[in-house]
Amino acid sequence: MFALLAGVATEAQAQVGVRLGANYTGFSGSNSNDLSRAWGYHGGLFYSIPVVEDFFAVQPEVLYSRKGASVGPQDYRIPYIDIPVLAKINAGPLYFEAGPQASFRVGGVITTDGAPDITIDTDRIQRTTIGYAAGIGFNATQAVNIGVRYNGYFTDDVTDNSANFRQNIFMFTLGFMFSGR
Repeated sequence: MFALLAGVATEAQAQVGVRLGANYTGFSGSNSNDLSRAWGYHGGLFYSIPVVEDFFAVQPEVLYSRKGASVGPQDYRIPYIDIPVLAKINAGPLYFEAGPQASFRVGGVITTDGAPDITIDTDRIQRTTIGYAAGIGFNATQAVNIGVRYNGYFTDDVTDNSANFRQNIFMFTLGFMFSGR
């Protein structure tokens, strides 16, 4: 039995890739009325591990992701390291993906039109948020895919009870895959 499983595992080829794209961040919750959606970006690496060749894979990713919001003339830019672990199902040229995601805040800046950037007091912003990612995409070639993904969170973005809001992000992604073993 072990030899059979080992043979299947060696036939399936893992793929390493680069992912980049745009984020469109919004907030939900009782204190999110003044926050407008804002554009950001993401980029990083993924490793697609086939479980059932050409059908099902597990795909962990590590992405640098700039998220944020706008309030009047101010833009809040908050960078995170996102680590989703996705189950990925291929259906012809389409793919569907879903799984848990942890996000780790790595800074923050306020930008106001015509003024220098100001570092955000991040004491009230959670260092770690836990959520999920779900998306759909199209394998344009064996090496290139495009997709859209939604990220939602189970935890609030602030550490005190004075505000209640959570991020919700639409990601527009472009992936480049390289074969590996």
